[in-house]
Amino acid sequence: MNHLSLVRHGLVATFLFTSLQTFAAMPTNPVTDANFSTLPNGVKLQNIAVSGVRLSLTRGIGTKFTAAHQASYEKIKADTLTNPKSKVQWAIMDLDAHRVLGESLNSNRKIFGASSSKIFVGGALMNKQNGAISNSQLQLMANMLVVSSNEAWVNLQSQVGDGNANTGRSRINDFTQGLGLEKTRGYQGYWGNIHGNELTAAETVEYLHSVYKGDFPGSETLWKVMHACRTGASRGLKYLPRTTYVGGKTGTYDGSTVDPETGAGINVAIRNHVLIFNVDGRQYGLTILSNSGSDEATAILAGGLFREFTGYKD
Repeated sequence: MNHLSLVRHGLVATFLFTSLQTFAAMPTNPVTDANFSTLPNGVKLQNIAVSGVRLSLTRGIGTKFTAAHQASYEKIKADTLTNPKSKVQWAIMDLDAHRVLGESLNSNRKIFGASSSKIFVGGALMNKQNGAISNSQLQLMANMLVVSSNEAWVNLQSQVGDGNANTGRSRINDFTQGLGLEKTRGYQGYWGNIHGNELTAAETVEYLHSVYKGDFPGSETLWKVMHACRTGASRGLKYLPRTTYVGGKTGTYDGSTVDPETGAGINVAIRNHVLIFNVDGRQYGLTILSNSGSDEATAILAGGLFREFTGYKD
């Protein structure tokens, strides 16, 4: 058993005596669960409004994936498999089997997470509160995950630290380290002199498995709210079928930051997309971390990987 498995099993053991209700509904998905839109506290997703619009489950956009798109996909994928300095890293996992189906050459390379890191803040908050969440916190969680509110992000990170942002960063780091995510820095800003918001495709898809399997209290709430994410129509959602429910979180940033691998100052053009979807009864997680500056490149990669590894036929 590797270190990641040992840490995860230890973490799960820590939670054995928490409320069974916290874990009972996981794993779940919107295809087979008629009550998927109901959260553990009884609140229905459709009764939560973000930016004046009630939440609903997100589906693929359904843009046709042509032969030309397939050719572009093969080219993008080939670069990620052969170029150690590729600006795009990815990993796709069968979450039911806990099996990585494919990944880029450097899927453990750290890339600036941008707003994709918000899923770790949400998980840390739920874990800290043993799966409980107030109505105001749920609203902030929805704002943060559905429309990517940065104000909600900073607020919830502070709440993880009981009102102290640095304590929040420390606890978020403890949370991800406890799940065995050694390279992940899932918090916003600096914790002391340690730069946050650094992710790897390999560890992020592993985190999706932890959420899906209910490895920490409150996983169900996070998992379900992620399925209402409205961003990514020109990215990962674009070439996925309209019949497919798709959850996840995007991350977008153009500007200067710190290179997660070297610590040097760099300019980036982040077009990340973390996705979760169910195809023919199997649950998948896909992480694309991209510094390409291209929504379309992320969209084509997502569309191609979706078809190749799930066996979906148009």
